[in-house]
Amino acid sequence: MVEKDDWRLLNDVDDLRSIELNPTDGEDIFANAPHLKHCIFCLDLVNDDKFQFWYIPVNISCYICENCYRDFKDMFMWKILDGYDIDWKRE
Repeated sequence: MVEKDDWRLLNDVDDLRSIELNPTDGEDIFANAPHLKHCIFCLDLVNDDKFQFWYIPVNISCYICENCYRDFKDMFMWKILDGYDIDWKRE
């Protein structure tokens, strides 16, 4: 269980509550939105890897790594979309 004083919550992440997220992978991120380089929570770097899984808000404002998604999904009440309709041009 994640504690309320978890260091990963020090970033300004309150606007990520109750949003819709699309699943994607590092390969798609590198190809379509390389300006975002790391997880908004833990700062893990995005790799050009189709086996590295990420979650991105519909507005493509940040990335959330698989571990942080798993740790914070209940706290932030995220809704997961299918990932097929990512509009990469919205960045």
